[in-house]
Amino acid sequence: MINSHNFKRQGLATNLTVALSAVLLIIAGSAMATAAEHHNQTALVGTWTSIPDAPLVQNPGHPSEGLYRLKVNSDGTLTQLDFIKMKSPSWIVKSHDGRFAYTTNEENAGAVTALAIDHDGKVRVINAVDSHGQQPTHATISPEGKFLFVANYSVAKGGASVAVFPIHHDGSLGEQVQNFPFTHGSGAVKDRQDSGHAHSTTFTHDGKYLYAADLGGDKLHAYAYHAGQKEPLQADSTRDVSFPAGSGPRHMVFSPDGKHAYVTTEMAGEVVVFAVKDDRLEQQARVKLNTENSSAEYRSGGGIILSPNGKFVIAANRGSDNRLVVFRIEQDGMLGSPVRYKADGIEPRAFAFDASGKYLYVANVFTNNITMFHFDAESGALKAAGEVAKMPTPTDIKFFN
Repeated sequence: MINSHNFKRQGLATNLTVALSAVLLIIAGSAMATAAEHHNQTALVGTWTSIPDAPLVQNPGHPSEGLYRLKVNSDGTLTQLDFIKMKSPSWIVKSHDGRFAYTTNEENAGAVTALAIDHDGKVRVINAVDSHGQQPTHATISPEGKFLFVANYSVAKGGASVAVFPIHHDGSLGEQVQNFPFTHGSGAVKDRQDSGHAHSTTFTHDGKYLYAADLGGDKLHAYAYHAGQKEPLQADSTRDVSFPAGSGPRHMVFSPDGKHAYVTTEMAGEVVVFAVKDDRLEQQARVKLNTENSSAEYRSGGGIILSPNGKFVIAANRGSDNRLVVFRIEQDGMLGSPVRYKADGIEPRAFAFDASGKYLYVANVFTNNITMFHFDAESGALKAAGEVAKMPTPTDIKFFN
């Protein structure tokens, strides 16, 4: 005779076993996926190939060799694989499909180098072109991938500009097709604003306009973009944005919906919030990166990025502060209260998330190290995981799958 109670208990146990097995499979699959994400990732680290002459610099013992390639381990740490010898590849921009990358070679005789990223993660140089300016420090690719826009910073007068280069189908760069000089500085900060200094180029969310940050002139210069034309940029001064004298606009990002823009100012040490209406920027707020110390040495705004989920803005303050500052983006596009974290290094010049979105990596130039942080996508909290790579004067880091 079948005991119905035993039968039900056995059925319940079987169901629980099946459910538990399913959960374990999901967990294992997730862990395998995460491991695979890390296993397939490599990082490229840009550097300065001369040691900066600055009070806070820790001498690395020998100058950098150029562009470094590192493996991303399963625990997020980095292991150096090899390097490509070149001069000061200080900024790296990825093509939209990840097959190519471009570095700005930040030297007096500025250049831009095109790179191919092979399926196994190896990197080879395709070609290099004259940047037609001095100390190119930033670049961006047009939305459809046809052009590269380079910001020639230029410490000396006369070498600052935005230069435009066509990108060929094989990833190589063509010769310059446009150049917009940044001549005039605001003069507000001696030796920093005696002339123009192009520091970054950023497209609006809809891709119709390019904004170029002029640290020396305290301006954002606006350009209409026409992808089908040989000379794709047309200056539109009606959309230019002026900042208070001595601000020094540096880098910018747009919110995921394109309705707001966020700009770091280097000398003012702020994030300036803009509403975007018809691709025009209307200032809404100015938020300090350091609310505890307002002295000049604690004001040095740096890079700015969005979190992978688009819910947070992360910016850097350098100088004597050296912090990462996290802001939640509120529903109205404004920024919530800043939460500040030690960068675990000096001069956190650039930072980026890996493909998993769980880890944030920071290139600290003056302490010659890369530090890592665990990122909580819901709260925006960062948890320091310490130094994960050591190399001379790292200035940028980007990840490739």
